[in-house]
Amino acid sequence: MLKPIHFISIVVALLLCVFLFWKGNIIPPQQPAKVQMTEAPGNNPPVAISFDSLLAATKKKLSPQAQAMVRELEKAATTDDKTAAATAFEELGKLWQQNKFRGIAAHYFAESGKLDNSEKKLNFAAHLFAEELEGEKNPERRQWLAESAIDCYTRSLAINPDNDTVRLDLASVYINGTGQTMQGIQELLTIVKNDPSNLPANMVLGTMAIESGQYDKAIQRGELILKYHKDNWQARLFMAEAYKELGKKEEAIALLNEAKAIKQDPQFSADVDNYIKTF
Repeated sequence: MLKPIHFISIVVALLLCVFLFWKGNIIPPQQPAKVQMTEAPGNNPPVAISFDSLLAATKKKLSPQAQAMVRELEKAATTDDKTAAATAFEELGKLWQQNKFRGIAAHYFAESGKLDNSEKKLNFAAHLFAEELEGEKNPERRQWLAESAIDCYTRSLAINPDNDTVRLDLASVYINGTGQTMQGIQELLTIVKNDPSNLPANMVLGTMAIESGQYDKAIQRGELILKYHKDNWQARLFMAEAYKELGKKEEAIALLNEAKAIKQDPQFSADVDNYIKTF
């Protein structure tokens, strides 16, 4: 049996992960600690590693043949012909990707996208940066990956500001990649301002409100979700937790029972029943 409080806390954390993963976003939260809605003063991010130093170190890991190909493409990329340079950068990206160095590959896909002003290339590069960020432990490399992803997403949104999927991905990098929680929240609020029915953004905002102890805001967010998505059982979970924390146990239990009826999963129902017994 799950220990008291653990069930819904776990579900809330999982929901935050799930909806930050929405449509390809793959940056998980680094720890299950409560989300802080404001950045701590003086908590400066690490300095990003220099790409040139990273490139020099990584080149040594390539085969002599691959190194020769890189040199040839680097030379081709120095042309004043933007189209030719963009092509050379893209080929460099493909070469580095083939050799399993996705961060380096992403840099060159990004350079190609900048020259072409290509939303598609910038998004692809950003996702590669984000994928590398997922498993990177080195603070300086993490900062470089996060800053690079943010730059690509920002440039992409300058081309197409209505792409809510990209804006959600950008919010995720801010929150989970750099710890700039408020900046990420602003991106999420931009999404729901333009589209109040946007489920992923509302779910993240709702779960973050729970994690930060803003229970009234979590309930308001949940009510907004149910206005547009009446059968959403996940929103009922975080709303129930908010009501419980506010001492409104009857409302919490009612929402949990509604979630059980919607989800209709025996194990889920048993876990919810066990949790209710802890009230």
